[in-house]
Amino acid sequence: METVSSDEDSDLHDVSEPTIIVLWHNRLFGVGECIRRYRKARTCYGLISGSRDGAWLESFYRWSGLRAVRGSRNKRGAGALRDLARLLRSGCDVGITPDGSRGPCYEAKPGALLLAKVSKSPILLLSFEFGSAWRLNSWDEFYVPKPFSKIVVRGKKIAAEELFAEHTPEEAAKVVEEELMKLTKD
Repeated sequence: METVSSDEDSDLHDVSEPTIIVLWHNRLFGVGECIRRYRKARTCYGLISGSRDGAWLESFYRWSGLRAVRGSRNKRGAGALRDLARLLRSGCDVGITPDGSRGPCYEAKPGALLLAKVSKSPILLLSFEFGSAWRLNSWDEFYVPKPFSKIVVRGKKIAAEELFAEHTPEEAAKVVEEELMKLTKD
């Protein structure tokens, strides 16, 4: 795993405070290893859909060393948001995919960023570029890297206060979408 960051010191290595990790849904396969390498000082919880489809992802998270909080806009969303806010206050990182569990792909929704607004926690935008990968026949063409392929990690930290000081939640989602797309190479 190779790191390409937004600055010399690497936003990926900054574990000075609990952080909201934001990445596209189709890049989830790389997050476990990234957390082990760059954020091992903090426990990380990921928001996973409350639907039956989310069960396979919860198993994958467990296998990769991450913990799960179940909920989505359709099932247990407000409770999941409260759980994630509590985890941030207790010192854990949390992960969210702003394009959700059903898409559309690469379209950030404002609800995904509500946690950053209420917690005032920094946001770490995260993306992976896979040297060689299979693309699943799913709504987001989920990436599964092939064995021994090179994975490039890109990260950029954004302060929640700055993001929401000048933007409505819809505008903030657009800013996050644009910044995350700058890190994403398809």
